[in-house]
Amino acid sequence: MENLPRASIHPRKLSVLWLAISLLCALSLSSQTTTAPPSAAQSSTTQPSATHAVVVLDGPWRFANGDDPRWADPAFDDSAWATVDIGKALSDQEIDTYSGFAWYRLRLDPQQMAAISGIGANSTPELLVTGYSMGQLDVYVNGVEAGHTKGMTDSPRMYESPPFAVPLSGVNLSAPVALEIRAWAGPDVKIQHGLLAKVELGSTSDINDRLAMAAARQWNDHAIAPMVVSFLFLCVALLGLALYLAQRHHAEYLWLCLLCLTVSIRGVFDVLYGLAQIPLSVYDPLTAFSGRVFMAVTVEFVLRFTEEKSKRPVRIFQVCVLLLPFVYLIQLEQIYAILSVTAEIVFCALVCVLLFRAWRAGRPDAGVMLLPFFLAATADSANSVLDYAGYRHWLPMSLTDHRFHFGPIEFDIGTIAYAVFLISLMAVILYRFVRVSQEEQKSTAEIAAARSVQAMLIPTKLPSNKYFMLESAYFPVNGVGGDFFQVLPVEDGSIKLVVGDVSGKGLQAAMNASTLVGAFRNELSHDPATILNHLNNVMLGADAPARGKDPDALVSFATCLCARIFRDGTMELANAGHLSPYRDGREMEVPPGLPLGVIPGIKYEKVSIRLEAGMRLIFLSDGVVEAANPEGELFGFERTQQVSNEGARYIAQTAKRFGQTDDITVISVYIASCEEKKVERELVEV
Repeated sequence: MENLPRASIHPRKLSVLWLAISLLCALSLSSQTTTAPPSAAQSSTTQPSATHAVVVLDGPWRFANGDDPRWADPAFDDSAWATVDIGKALSDQEIDTYSGFAWYRLRLDPQQMAAISGIGANSTPELLVTGYSMGQLDVYVNGVEAGHTKGMTDSPRMYESPPFAVPLSGVNLSAPVALEIRAWAGPDVKIQHGLLAKVELGSTSDINDRLAMAAARQWNDHAIAPMVVSFLFLCVALLGLALYLAQRHHAEYLWLCLLCLTVSIRGVFDVLYGLAQIPLSVYDPLTAFSGRVFMAVTVEFVLRFTEEKSKRPVRIFQVCVLLLPFVYLIQLEQIYAILSVTAEIVFCALVCVLLFRAWRAGRPDAGVMLLPFFLAATADSANSVLDYAGYRHWLPMSLTDHRFHFGPIEFDIGTIAYAVFLISLMAVILYRFVRVSQEEQKSTAEIAAARSVQAMLIPTKLPSNKYFMLESAYFPVNGVGGDFFQVLPVEDGSIKLVVGDVSGKGLQAAMNASTLVGAFRNELSHDPATILNHLNNVMLGADAPARGKDPDALVSFATCLCARIFRDGTMELANAGHLSPYRDGREMEVPPGLPLGVIPGIKYEKVSIRLEAGMRLIFLSDGVVEAANPEGELFGFERTQQVSNEGARYIAQTAKRFGQTDDITVISVYIASCEEKKVERELVEV
């Protein structure tokens, strides 16, 4: 297991399968973190092994944890120290984990140095010192400081430590040479492997070659994979932005852009830290904030993607998770570790619940999104499980290594998980974009067709005369609605009128409405009840094919009101579940009836009403009554009655300004005069 600090044990897990185990890992590792190497006891001198003019100083080295300036003295007696092989882990050499400082010492006698000095005839020998992970090193030669890593200063700081060269200029190679190396890692790091990985001795040219290879290896191990992942997420972020610009009403694409951008920025932090450009004290807060922003943005993306209506749990989680990094800044590390894992568990559960609910509601793309989230979660948690198993010695460290190589480039399970997540995410989003584009094109074509049908349903000129003055207003909510009305003159000077509302929206509703309008215009009878009886049969016939294909399909129906007004002021009226008309600002009492298309063979009731000159009749659809303001308050019957003595356009505009939610249709009939004639029929006064 690598010497990793506690803060990097659980950076951005998405786990579901390993949640409980991840919690155990975080709680156990919150008070501990990294580790360094032990070995079997041997003599304090070494017989170096040479490879291509470079000598590898494996040891045995003398080792002791702690810190004392006297340990840099070449004359210091280190015979009581443990002997270790720096090529092996300390934990495998029966040396306990430790924190803070430790020293390594090695003494080369003159005979050995004489053999070493032959590797470079006229060149200055150099040491190539390689640290393990983030260990900071300070090298002394014969008690004199000769070189150190970037973070090994008077106030040590944790950096990724690349190999560095230490020249041995001025050192008498014919005399004994004492090497002392001081190692350090932060107090919250439990060192298990050891902070010194390798020491090599060779000529300047050979060591420079090795140093160049080590620098390239550092890029391969710590920079290339996160750079590639960061670049890919940046490309997807740009794709999300392009999709959002193409479909502005789909905000999920904008949040996809922000989601991928946060991952890309996090990758930049990983690269800077892996190349030792920023210390751990800077890297940890940056990743803490970027990781929590990633969670908040991701749940917002999933919320928009699934079109979930219940937003309060998501908003509460987002506020809490964005406040979490401030707990880290005030150095409540134990509390932060527990809250971090808790946030990750809630994050995974919330995302999976939202996707699962959308999938169950008939959104297959949401179901596909569950797979990449699950893979990323499982893989990231597997890293923590393997690390924890190695730390507890449940598995040999060789089996806990979850690093892989593609050529010289190193990557881990988390990189694989992000790649799978990214590929799946792109596939789902592109599929969704194509599907939505096709649906919108189809919808646009349907709306265009419905508008052409709508032109037949809404008269542009009403048959006013000296007896009747008519006015109408029609405002569809989405360009095309299911409302319809017709006013036709009759040979005897009367007019017959129908107003209705077909269930549903779009082309199907417009087609059903056009069918009813056609039937009304072709109906020979002028009796309102007879007309409604006929329209009921027409509606049932229009809906029969859909019922035959799917017995469980939603049944289409229509509310409708039919009236005939005579020149003498008599009005005959029949109602099929529509709103009652208003007369001079008061709602008329009209016997209710079932909507058209519900029950075959129904007989509608007709009533006769006496009207006087100067009266105004208002026929309207439920879009007026059901108009609602942003607070959810309905326009309602009371407000409708208050404006019901105004003109049709005034009523419709008032309801629309209040907050239109459905098609609005209003017809106003003003009785200008009545023909003087004795009417021999029963009048039902309201």
